[in-house]
Amino acid sequence: MTKPKMKNYKDKTFHVISNTHWDREWRYPFQRNRQMLVDMIDKVLEILESELEYRAFHLDSQSIVIKDYLEVRPNKEEQIIKFVKEKRLFIGPWYVLPEQFQVGGENLIRNLLLGHKTSKRYGRVSKMGYSPFSWGQISQLPQIYKEFGIELIMFYRGVNSIDSPKAEFLWIGADGTEAVSSRFSTMPRYNFYFYIYRPAVHNEFFADVEFKWSRGGVPFHFTDKQLAEEDYFIVDPVDEYFPGNIKKQVEAIINDQVNDFTTPHVIWMEGHDSSGPNIKTVNIIKDIKKVFPDLDVVHSTLEDYAKLLFESVDINSLKKVHGERRSSQFDRRSGNMYGYTTSARMYLKQKNFEAEKWTQFYAEPFNIFSALTGRDINDKYLDKAWELIVQNSSHDSIGGCSLDQIHNDMMDRYRQAIEISKGVFERSVKQIVKNLDLPKVSDENLFLVAFNSNNYLRNEVVECFIDIPKEFDKGDFNIYDLNGNEIEKQIMNAKPYQPVLEQLIDRPMYFDIMRYHCFVDLKSVPEFGYKSFWLKPSEKSKVKIQKSKVGSAVHNILENDSLK
Repeated sequence: MTKPKMKNYKDKTFHVISNTHWDREWRYPFQRNRQMLVDMIDKVLEILESELEYRAFHLDSQSIVIKDYLEVRPNKEEQIIKFVKEKRLFIGPWYVLPEQFQVGGENLIRNLLLGHKTSKRYGRVSKMGYSPFSWGQISQLPQIYKEFGIELIMFYRGVNSIDSPKAEFLWIGADGTEAVSSRFSTMPRYNFYFYIYRPAVHNEFFADVEFKWSRGGVPFHFTDKQLAEEDYFIVDPVDEYFPGNIKKQVEAIINDQVNDFTTPHVIWMEGHDSSGPNIKTVNIIKDIKKVFPDLDVVHSTLEDYAKLLFESVDINSLKKVHGERRSSQFDRRSGNMYGYTTSARMYLKQKNFEAEKWTQFYAEPFNIFSALTGRDINDKYLDKAWELIVQNSSHDSIGGCSLDQIHNDMMDRYRQAIEISKGVFERSVKQIVKNLDLPKVSDENLFLVAFNSNNYLRNEVVECFIDIPKEFDKGDFNIYDLNGNEIEKQIMNAKPYQPVLEQLIDRPMYFDIMRYHCFVDLKSVPEFGYKSFWLKPSEKSKVKIQKSKVGSAVHNILENDSLK
């Protein structure tokens, strides 16, 4: 029996968590990356089916990867659901892995809602607040997670050993919600991977990043002009095992980390970017126990770890950490914040805001308002719009730090979401207008309707483009409310226009109009309501123009047909 050169390891349980960090699109565009995803999940299912000792695998707390996989492998759905229900394959609670500071708050909520819906569709939701992917954590996250029934939060970007000397701490959110949280430990989400797995399976260590041809595995690459810049891939990975590295590496990981934890439960994460499972994990755990018979090492799950942590943690003794987590001081127990992504490819952030605006503030409220007039809103248009927007909130996507092609794909998703939302908004307002009981006020009977989707009365000068049919146009118009009070306006310019009139009952036609660009002083438009006004075409008002006189410029006078 080997006498371990380790400190404070007795009475501890070491939980090996098999996981991956899977970026849906980052180093490769989505469709190329999905082919790697399919290979990875194929391997997960193969191992779970053939090796009962392989406890479980975690798909990085997201669920869209299952949807992506089953679009290509629909025959695997039953097997996926089986392992998810058996708690051997863990998905959710997120849909994608977001960057929290570069999207709107509603975007994050929809992400979790989509994640829960998708995870339930394929078996169950893993209720773990696992969010190590975001470059910092918003102050409302404890509150949001709590509302979704999630108790333990796990992250490391934005918190370090200065904020919390121990792995476990009590995070207090903006509204006062308290959540037991963990920052993991050294090399947070891949400590077991670098300390033990890589040395045991590949005889490679943390700093080993250069591939040597002598390692074997048949590196594959095209040489033709079209594909010469593509990456290499291993065709036939070498099946090796180096158990002789285990003793030294176990001693190293325990000595570096064991004092980080406030409970007897220590977490060892076995996953890296785009990494897959390996049956040798079972062998490594067995060999650790052979070398150190009194070491309690288990192939575990995040849920099992959380349950045991809550049974043993002294919440009252935990360090309290308040508010937004964006500590930028980096140590081996935290992670880089990549602050430069906040301004990288700013056009993506602007387009995201535009898409969220059209969906959240135009399409959704008016969709509900139109339902009150009898419109059937049992369609999935806005679900699709939100899905497209949320897909783009993946941290490497919205962060602007991926390939050009990926960000071109994002812009296409944004355009689709905006078109969907504009269409829903237009259909909703048409339904409302159709049901308005407007009086007969003139032969022309031209109306202007101002809508207010906010929860407060509005008095504003609004920029408008008001069309007067050619047969009624007299060069000007007046605006009145339904009580006959004239509304102030200022015309900036006017020009003839021929927009298309689209209709299902006849062919498209053109509409001959005069379009007035103007500003209108609208008052007392009620909250969650509308106010109607009528337009009366009128002769253009006569403006007496005086000839310029020498020295008149000193009086600061400018004058034209519409303005003095």
